Amino acid sequence: MKLDGILGQERAVDLLRRSLAAGRLAHAYVFTGPPGVGKRATALALAAACLCTARPGEGCGACPECRLVEALSHPDLFLEDLERAQAERATASQVSIEQVRRVRGHLALRPVRGPRKIAVVDDAERMTADAQNALLKTLEEPPGRTTLVLVATNAAVLLPTIRSRCQQVRFAPLEDAVIERLLVAGGAEPADAATAAPLAEGSLVRGRELASGELAERCRDLRDRLDRIHESPVTEVLDLASEMTASRTARAEQSALVATVLDWCRRRVREAVASSTSGPGGRDAVRRAVRQLERAYATSRDLDRHANAHLSWDVLLLELRRAGPIA
Repeated sequence: MKLDGILGQERAVDLLRRSLAAGRLAHAYVFTGPPGVGKRATALALAAACLCTARPGEGCGACPECRLVEALSHPDLFLEDLERAQAERATASQVSIEQVRRVRGHLALRPVRGPRKIAVVDDAERMTADAQNALLKTLEEPPGRTTLVLVATNAAVLLPTIRSRCQQVRFAPLEDAVIERLLVAGGAEPADAATAAPLAEGSLVRGRELASGELAERCRDLRDRLDRIHESPVTEVLDLASEMTASRTARAEQSALVATVLDWCRRRVREAVASSTSGPGGRDAVRRAVRQLERAYATSRDLDRHANAHLSWDVLLLELRRAGPIA
């Protein structure tokens, strides 16, 4: 992984490049932002940039150092995360103090092959309070030539004493075009990638789930049925609600269908605004489209709170049918 291979996070990457070029890399960072936007990949790209001998400060992706980083086997790089905790104890739900002690032990050693030691703690917001407190001494008195990167979806859950001793680097949701490009590069069918990207809410991980062929086809079918919902018999609309409810056991599928409905409603609002005139009819169409979108968001929240799924979908889809076409 190279810094120039990180797409959609130009601001974060530029900040790191400037620090590397000036020789002023911080001793500790918190990479924070939504899941699936490249935080962990950037942490590993930063490690490659620090350890690469062919393109120091950037990473080449081909030299022995970069290949070792890619394989997570470089002796000067150490990674801890929740997956490793669960490999050691299947029921683990947090990053333990024992894992943090291993991080501290790694950073306390002299570099073996490169100019510095680097440690990455992914899922950092899942560290126990004891684990976070165990990091404080390392953060207060960092060993020379070391960099610690904490990767967190929500930095606010970290202890204030941790946050205050780290430089925060914020990561933004990825643009749809970036997600689509990365999905195709990862082997997804272009049509599936095009369907998944707008529904991924800026997350490549979510995009990968949505781009699975069968799920992408379900989302396209749902969008087609929504396009003609205003002319569909009530029985057909209720059948669709039943199908949506049956998908509730599959979290990724249910989430994808909710995202599809929200995206469809947002498109209706845009179409209503674009086709509206100064007359009352155009303004009324916009108001109806906005009410549909508000109802869809309310349904999404109800489902997150484990409301009666069948009733929620019945009410929403019948309301979308009743609202009629935009024009």
